[in-house]
Amino acid sequence: MDRNIFLIGPGGIGKTSSGRNLAELLGREFIDLDEKFMSGPGHIGQYISEHGYAKYVRENSNLFFEHINQSAEPFVAALSSGFLIAEVEIETVQKNRFAVRNGHSVLLLPHADPDECADIIVSRQVQRGLNLREEIERPKFLERLPVYRSLADQVTVIQGTPEESAKAIFVQLRGVEKTG
Repeated sequence: MDRNIFLIGPGGIGKTSSGRNLAELLGREFIDLDEKFMSGPGHIGQYISEHGYAKYVRENSNLFFEHINQSAEPFVAALSSGFLIAEVEIETVQKNRFAVRNGHSVLLLPHADPDECADIIVSRQVQRGLNLREEIERPKFLERLPVYRSLADQVTVIQGTPEESAKAIFVQLRGVEKTG
């Protein structure tokens, strides 16, 4: 596959750890958009507090497009959870979606059942220490799930270690290459 591979989905799903392993299997560069932001503009939570979520969405998108424009070879990227779904900066989000559609997007989920998936994701998010509350995060996740699905070229239910998850994604990608 000669396109960029974008790992999408909610925070706490394992995009970063699975993505690093997938990039290694494919012999590609790996970028984590959250890490890129943290090493550039700064701590995400602090940045949002100081500049607002809309500015964060724009800056995050700018970092993404800078990387695309500088990369000569296809890469694997773990995208920020709201990168394709943010309720603000609609034009920026639409531009992000267009770019991701030019690659191959893989939605990572911890379970095939939406309610089980919500239980797992929300539990992880609440435990991350970001002052998130279950009663807000659960409906938000369930509302966003169909959007994530509509943007995904493939859905991978990840279970086990990041290495096992990366192998499952890798196998699915090889199947796409053979049929594509």
